[in-house]
Amino acid sequence: MTKTINMSRSNFSLIAVFVAVLFVTLVTSQTAHASILTSQMGYGATGSNVTSLQQFLATNPLIYPAGLVTGYYGSLTQAAVVQFQAAYGISQVGRVGPTTQAKINSIMLSGLGLDTTAPVIANAWVQSNRNSAVVNWTTNELAQGQVYYDTSPIRSDEETGHGQLPYVGGISVPNSTGVSNSQSVTISNLQSNTIYYYFVRAIDSSGNISSLLSNTFRTNN
Repeated sequence: MTKTINMSRSNFSLIAVFVAVLFVTLVTSQTAHASILTSQMGYGATGSNVTSLQQFLATNPLIYPAGLVTGYYGSLTQAAVVQFQAAYGISQVGRVGPTTQAKINSIMLSGLGLDTTAPVIANAWVQSNRNSAVVNWTTNELAQGQVYYDTSPIRSDEETGHGQLPYVGGISVPNSTGVSNSQSVTISNLQSNTIYYYFVRAIDSSGNISSLLSNTFRTNN
């Protein structure tokens, strides 16, 4: 006995969509997995890991200006790895050892990309009143903003590694603006007719930091 199965066009379309979504999901998953470095490597290495490494490094011309994806770990790739290691405070040995491999994979998984450029602070100005002041500035990319102030010059020390915050003296001001291209931070409870020093810095999502040299403003009488 032959059993006939009737399938409407709408049911067929739903199945086709499901199969397409499943296919895209599998391909995307495989591609994302393939991009992760699964082994250490150095000069003379070949294969898919080298290709993934070169594709990653080529996303930033400052790190890998040649941008060649050949699957061979030559002198250009070695120089790019040195640049990467220098940017992220890793020993500049020119090969992908355990520390470099872990750092590259963490950046790949974060989805932030190979960003080693700090945000540029511009259009900084202060609107001061008798007992308060508003510090305003912009950045060329999304960033967090921080303001420090004091009645004496503010000291700032150099950070010791990529993404580490340098020490800054003075009083920190809570910033409710969040991540933005435009920041506006209010400093309250100031003394009237007083000169204040202030320090601004911006931090992007990759941990790159830029700062504005300490400047001054005077509150009103």
